[in-house]
Amino acid sequence: MVTTNNKIANLKLEISENCTDKEAEIINQYWELEEMKFVNMPKAIINKFGLSQSELTKLIGSCSTFSFYVHCNNCNSYENYQAKSKTQFVELIKITRKRSLLLFKCNHCTQQELKRSNLKKAKKHKELIQKLENAINDKNWVHLSKFEKGILVHCLNMDFKELTKYYGNLLGQSQFILLIKALENIEKHNLLFLNRDPWTRYIVSFQKSDRLSAFREEISVKEEIKESSVEVDSETNELKFKLIIDKNQHHPDSPLYAGTVTFKERIVIEPGVEYIYGLWQRAKDNLYITMTPIENLEKLPIQKRISDQPISLQKGIQNFLSNLGKNI
Repeated sequence: MVTTNNKIANLKLEISENCTDKEAEIINQYWELEEMKFVNMPKAIINKFGLSQSELTKLIGSCSTFSFYVHCNNCNSYENYQAKSKTQFVELIKITRKRSLLLFKCNHCTQQELKRSNLKKAKKHKELIQKLENAINDKNWVHLSKFEKGILVHCLNMDFKELTKYYGNLLGQSQFILLIKALENIEKHNLLFLNRDPWTRYIVSFQKSDRLSAFREEISVKEEIKESSVEVDSETNELKFKLIIDKNQHHPDSPLYAGTVTFKERIVIEPGVEYIYGLWQRAKDNLYITMTPIENLEKLPIQKRISDQPISLQKGIQNFLSNLGKNI
């Protein structure tokens, strides 16, 4: 095999046997090469032989084939190619000359590389699926915060665009980072896989196991909220009840305390009556609140704030609240 530039070898022009001597001469001049450059421009051949562009194109395409071999850098062998026009030939030559940008590979090597790439992607995908399945089997959502669980539940029926729109409205631009951090922590526990833009590293989508939807209720399970305890003193109209902390917040705007209240007696809050109120922190972050008409005390102050009351009354109010707190 005789090579011309270590990349292109065995250049060969084949001309149809049905061509006339004039047509063969036109074809030979069209494909004539010197140092890998065409000698005659198509326009010069058209003028010399009195042809139109379409006639020249038809003659070259139907009656000639320019074959050559291109060196494959990957397997160090040559692969046969055929060109039906100068344009096809030049495009292939460009590929072989882009050594610093693109190493030419033959079709066989290209297909083998594609096969290896597909196998690698399939293996990676299989490993990802297994991680997602293991996370479900281990119920990794128990390690998530209420906010993160809420996001995971929304991921079951929203795509990334819908999710960002929903939480963007809830959180606002200044707090949007909370969603990103939550998604990253969910991914850390292998309950989601985040797809990122290779250049910006921004999240563009996410992957999840379809099996996760079967555990929707368990992920978003709501702990039983006990009925808030309420005491009513019908003689003094004192109101006492516990504010129970909400264990099922799904986003920062959810109320911190929530529950249900059932009043077993009629409670009357009279307009114009001044009340003493107190708030005590109790176990499990619950709060206990009381409201007592100030007229229940022996002395009736006019001021609303304890600090504005006479010193003697301040002590009485403080003692009353302290003793009440101890007995709750």
